[in-house]
Amino acid sequence: MRAIKAYTKSSSFVVSFVFISLLMLGVGFNIYTLRVANDDLLIRESEAAILADIGGFRSLYNAAGRQAVLNALDDRLQNHTNDFLYYLKDEQDNFLAGNLSAWPSDKITIIKNGVLDIQVSRRHNEVTQNMAAQKKQKSQRAIAMLIEFSNKDSLLVARSVQDIEFAVAIAQTSSWVMIIILCVVALSSLGLAYYVVSRINKISETTDDIIRTGDLSDRLHVDSSWDDLSKLTLALNQLLDKIEHSVRAISSVSDNIAHDLRTPLTRLKSHIENIKDDDEKQQLIAECDSLLAVFNSLLRISDIENTEKRAGFTQIALDEVALDAVDLYSPLVEDKGINMTVYIEPKIDFYGDKNLMFQAFANVLDNAIKFTPSGGEIHVALNWKGADILFSVDDSGIGVDKSSIEKLTRRFFREEKSRSTSGNGLGLALVSAIVTVHEGKIWFEQSHLSSADVRQGLRCAFKFTP
Repeated sequence: MRAIKAYTKSSSFVVSFVFISLLMLGVGFNIYTLRVANDDLLIRESEAAILADIGGFRSLYNAAGRQAVLNALDDRLQNHTNDFLYYLKDEQDNFLAGNLSAWPSDKITIIKNGVLDIQVSRRHNEVTQNMAAQKKQKSQRAIAMLIEFSNKDSLLVARSVQDIEFAVAIAQTSSWVMIIILCVVALSSLGLAYYVVSRINKISETTDDIIRTGDLSDRLHVDSSWDDLSKLTLALNQLLDKIEHSVRAISSVSDNIAHDLRTPLTRLKSHIENIKDDDEKQQLIAECDSLLAVFNSLLRISDIENTEKRAGFTQIALDEVALDAVDLYSPLVEDKGINMTVYIEPKIDFYGDKNLMFQAFANVLDNAIKFTPSGGEIHVALNWKGADILFSVDDSGIGVDKSSIEKLTRRFFREEKSRSTSGNGLGLALVSAIVTVHEGKIWFEQSHLSSADVRQGLRCAFKFTP
């Protein structure tokens, strides 16, 4: 369903919808042509022409008699482009004039108002009788009307519809072929648009997974090589190769620096411990411990961000881990005079690393306690939110500017108003790495403990989908 929803909202769908609408207009026009180009139109056109011809002959006969009609028929028959057929006979059924070989006696259908649908054949003299004429003598369909004059002469006026039928058949066949082509083009454009959107969805989903998990070793799936999207996918995979190589190189450099500096710092600390001046010694040892903590945190984050190292993952009771972290910081909360409320839902099973999750809970609590003044409030919650496990810590501390919220998980980032407190800016970066390796999502927002009048405090929350 996700692909379909995305498809209906995509620009490809809009373009294909407009294109298909235009094609359907073409289909509608061709269907209209099919309805118009039929036998009814054929009959109406032939009936009108025959009525006009009969009216002329009636007027001519009334004015000048039979001979005038015979002369007119002779003139008509000399015009080989004339597609009318005639048969004039007297009261005894004797042939007088015309180009029909015989008076029709069978296969006569009365259509309406004296209009006849008949089968006729043309008359030819002996001189022109040849193969072509013989072919023309074959029976053909015609629309006819009969007129009887006052002396009992009868004139049959007919019009061959063979050529018109052929033209109508060609028009109908062309219309059906065009309808089929338009429908195939419409379905093809719809399918092509769906294919494009589906491929873009796959690229987008894989990219989102890479961003969410930080696993740069993941690659976009390539299942063909003929289309431009596949070429784009190959180019993106090459770009990911470059990025992964660069990130690993940078990470390797920082890890090597941390390793190389941690050893001389440890030796320096050992030498400082031999200094006799206790005050100076304690200050120097504290500085060394701070530097070692920075390097240890950097190495710890680097180790956690390597998603292949998940050996510590097992089924754990996450509620018990959170309670352990709360118990650890409860004395510090009491000493600082902070009112802490805890809501931890029991029996929350989770697949993860117990030590890492404890460290994440502890770092968030430590951060909240550090920036909450005496007499403030902290609310800790761990519970199910639908199908997700949600952990949140709200405090009534100094808060964070909106412009700085997205930077809180960056290494060494510290907001200006928090620089007076101890810390190295790696605590939340470590929490973010732990949440990411557990395929969770972390975010920060204004504390739910803040009121409409007092906008302060910070809420740190992360959720997991088991």
